[in-house]
Amino acid sequence: MSFSPLLDNERRNNPWKGQLRSSKGFTLATMSMALFTDELLFSFMVPLLPYIFEQRLGVQASRVQAYTSLFLTEGALVAIITSPLIGHVADRAKSKKVLLLGLLMLTLVSVGGLAVTKSCQMIVAGLFIGRFFQCFTSNGLWIVGVATMVESVGSEHMGKIAGLTSTLTAAGTCTGPLLAGFLFGLGGYWPAWVGPAVFLAVDILMRILLIDRPKAPRERSGDESELVAEASPLLDAQPVPVEEETGWRFYARLFRQPRFATGIICYSVYALYIASFQATIPLHSWDAFRWEVFPVGLLLAAVQGPGMALAPLIGYWKDRWGSRIPTTIAFFSMAPFFLLSGAAGDERFPWFAGGNKGKVTYICSLATAGCLMSLLSGVGAMEATEAVDKLEESHPGIFGKYGGYSRAVAITSMSWTMGLMVGPVLGGFMVERFGYFELQCVQGGGGFHGELTGRCLPPCRRCHCTPDHGC
Repeated sequence: MSFSPLLDNERRNNPWKGQLRSSKGFTLATMSMALFTDELLFSFMVPLLPYIFEQRLGVQASRVQAYTSLFLTEGALVAIITSPLIGHVADRAKSKKVLLLGLLMLTLVSVGGLAVTKSCQMIVAGLFIGRFFQCFTSNGLWIVGVATMVESVGSEHMGKIAGLTSTLTAAGTCTGPLLAGFLFGLGGYWPAWVGPAVFLAVDILMRILLIDRPKAPRERSGDESELVAEASPLLDAQPVPVEEETGWRFYARLFRQPRFATGIICYSVYALYIASFQATIPLHSWDAFRWEVFPVGLLLAAVQGPGMALAPLIGYWKDRWGSRIPTTIAFFSMAPFFLLSGAAGDERFPWFAGGNKGKVTYICSLATAGCLMSLLSGVGAMEATEAVDKLEESHPGIFGKYGGYSRAVAITSMSWTMGLMVGPVLGGFMVERFGYFELQCVQGGGGFHGELTGRCLPPCRRCHCTPDHGC
């Protein structure tokens, strides 16, 4: 697949119209801006929700918390339900640019609808309808954006892409509430929406300027080509074109790949850890150490901050050596620090309970677990794109003309969202019924067991296939 002669001439005659706007750098910058804006918009409304429900919609103060929880839960449910549909449409789309612009316009309409909500009959239902469309477009922008990055620079750089997206996601999630709180305090409700409007305007401009790039060809080194050529007559493993697999058969084929299934499980467990910490750290910190809002904020930053800072470096490492070793190290090494964080402040463990020993142990354990947890960043997307590449190599055409990256990335989005949903439920149930230490035992043991039972078998060194290919 290549550029047309007319486009090639345009690229040579006017670099601004061709080379720059279709370059990998501009594509990555555009998609990075898209992911950052998407996460910023998704989290921007969180600090404004009490004001919207109580002051603008007239909801009773006693019901604001329930409405807020339902509003936030809706986002996770929409992401899970719509991910397969979005992935299917994105893999069928000839132009990702058109699809991205369409999603962006729908985002603009849905955010505008949420902003103008005002008290009247059935307006609360309208707010949740607007939230549905916002979550739908947000999920679509994330899936299509990541798939576009992979197609532009090649899946061999998936580790760097995963690191970049992790950093952008964390940055957008942190910036949204801060920006909303600052602008709301500075000028009130309507001036607060100026911030998202500016980011949306820049995002729209960059996507209009973007020129679609063809999917980056998969490069093969000379040594690897010789090995495959030598192995093919012996193993009768010459790639044979096959009929495209669609619908549930696509996902069944992917989940039969051990690396794909393991990556999805690990990614979901990673999200579960983060959500569980967010749900339980505030209450446990108060019960055990009488820490209030600011220390709790620092603890949460200690858990999630290392992932934002270390993700690009870890992505570079994974591109060179794969994701299996970092993932294994993370699950095996986090378990003892989970146990230490659970023992700190627990009267059943006197050495960790009294004085400053418990506080220091708790802080150090969480900070170390956060650093080790950053090794899990991008594991789902890396294994998903790797599985698609391997199947395309051995069965050309199995995922259709435009490949299956978007559908594979959609599955990783679902697994992450499911982990975010299960984490608070598991954390709340375990702490209430058993205790905080028991929760950390389950989390440490669960990750350890999942790595042992779900780990994939190594690929064949001769032809680089996975065991289920029959080599």
